[in-house]
Amino acid sequence: MSKQNELNELIKETIAPLFKAKGFKKKGKNFAKLFPDFAWTVNIQSSKWNTKNEVEFLFNTGIYCDKVYTTLDGLKSPIFPLELYSMLRLRISDIKNIRENWYKISDKTDIEEIKKQVESDIVNVIFPYFEQYQNVEDIINVLETMDEQGEFECPHHLILLYHYYGYPEKAQKRMEVVYLTS
Repeated sequence: MSKQNELNELIKETIAPLFKAKGFKKKGKNFAKLFPDFAWTVNIQSSKWNTKNEVEFLFNTGIYCDKVYTTLDGLKSPIFPLELYSMLRLRISDIKNIRENWYKISDKTDIEEIKKQVESDIVNVIFPYFEQYQNVEDIINVLETMDEQGEFECPHHLILLYHYYGYPEKAQKRMEVVYLTS
């Protein structure tokens, strides 16, 4: 069996059931749990250096908000929200606060050990990470904290969240700060 087929089997037999049990929907190597105003998103990224004898992959996570995506990008809402369209995009290594770490399937790999590690990371890292985002206010709070620490990617996300979710004064103030300092 090729290593890519082993990864596909791992996704089908181990990864997908874990996400589905938590209410995630699946499309290809992407998972999303939908809420009224946002979604938790996960992508299984394969390495561009994969070969038939060695496959590496990792998990990317994101918090997707349709109003932010459609406003910033001027596009229609996607049928299935992807991690690529999300804000608060983090790799699992970022959540674990470790150096980037890819899971590897090769002839030397104990596939049962990979299954255990992947399952542990999904259950003990990814799911608890997502639990901090129960509503839009949680997303705003995390973005504000990140912004205060200088760790935030896009200053416009907060403007839009403030605007759409009932904080017009904060939206106006943030817009003035962002545009005056640009």
